[in-house]
Amino acid sequence: MLQSNRHPASDSTDRSRLTGEAYAALKAAILSGELQPRDRLYETVLARRVKMSRTPVREALQRLVNEGLAEAGSDGLAVATLSVEDIRSLEEANRALQSLAAELAAAKETEVERAKLEESMARMEACVITRDLEGWIGADQEIHRQIFQMCGNRWVWKLLLQMESLVARIRHIALKRPGRLEESTTEHRAVVDAIKSRDPDAAHRAMQHHLVKTEQNLITILEQFVVPVRGDRF
Repeated sequence: MLQSNRHPASDSTDRSRLTGEAYAALKAAILSGELQPRDRLYETVLARRVKMSRTPVREALQRLVNEGLAEAGSDGLAVATLSVEDIRSLEEANRALQSLAAELAAAKETEVERAKLEESMARMEACVITRDLEGWIGADQEIHRQIFQMCGNRWVWKLLLQMESLVARIRHIALKRPGRLEESTTEHRAVVDAIKSRDPDAAHRAMQHHLVKTEQNLITILEQFVVPVRGDRF
């Protein structure tokens, strides 16, 4: 009887790695807009796209469903839609948590954390000059994640991470307005400077201002393409 030399643990590691790669590729396609809201997500088609078998793609799709980036309907899975009210509710929760995180971070930050935050901020500002949108988005995520970690409250950190994919998705849309990249960078600088100055109230206000402006830009852009009525979904 022939027996495989592969160890079960090795198979499990390979499967986990492939699922992670499929998840990352599909998530990036959704966040970039390559896969649009309501686009059907067929396992066979996506498996060919990422050059994998259907099993890791199926598991990756389940992760996307859990994060709210994909949704199940009567005819299968599709890229999730968001109504204007969904966006406003999400931004309301995100604004409350991120403003609290910035306030706590300003009270607790260390010299090492301050230096790392400034490095990410400088990278964001450099990306504006070079018009490197992908690099800017990466720096944006770094800054917000660093603030989550610096706040020292594991429940705030956990809740913000759970919302991160949905927030990232709508952030991409908000950046489409001309000039928004520069405005958002200035807003981030105000948040970072307040944290570095150890001013919790200023950090809270700066984060609130940044996220209010982001929501306003997002809703304005969406309403240019769809007649804004209660329950419209994008």
